[in-house]
Amino acid sequence: MSTRHSSTRGDPRVTRGRQIATNFPIEKTVHGWFVPSQTGSGRHHVTRNLESCTCPDFKKRQETCKHIHAVRFHLEGLEDNPDDVITVPTPKYSQNWPDYNAAQTIEKQAFQTLLHDLCRGIPNPPQERGRPRLPLGDMVFASAFKVYTGLSGRRFTTDLREAGERGYLSRVPHYNSIFNYLEKPELTPIIHALITRSSLPLQRFSE
Repeated sequence: MSTRHSSTRGDPRVTRGRQIATNFPIEKTVHGWFVPSQTGSGRHHVTRNLESCTCPDFKKRQETCKHIHAVRFHLEGLEDNPDDVITVPTPKYSQNWPDYNAAQTIEKQAFQTLLHDLCRGIPNPPQERGRPRLPLGDMVFASAFKVYTGLSGRRFTTDLREAGERGYLSRVPHYNSIFNYLEKPELTPIIHALITRSSLPLQRFSE
């Protein structure tokens, strides 16, 4: 058995790291490892050089956390058992089919409601000349909804018209206008901001 952790035997983070490596799957990535939270909800990323982790403990202390220790124990296990690619079984969760089916039947409607809430606060850029532009919030909504459906511009027109009837759009744009906006580089930071905002309710699950 390796004694690599003997110098930090009294550190509770070492003990917790061993528990994580024993009871949870650790996933290798291109840049390091995904390590599950010990609570079983969320996971953190440990860099390949084992020098940093995305968990709150490492961010606060800037010292080795239990997730880094977990990766070390995981790697020692692979060295001791070179034929074992995965030393910890992946947990399996039962599917709640009634809830899953119910969610699938309202997914498109729920997506539009969420997207509309995210887009309605987008301000219009100033315009001093030329034809009045379409509201930027409408165009971001239409562009994101178009990508979500995976339909061609012409086939998407029905969904777009129905979104306007539900009040999600103040003006229903032509599908060619959507293609024009999808090519605008200034749309990228707006989309990134919306992704960040939409993910905030899930932040507590990664702690």
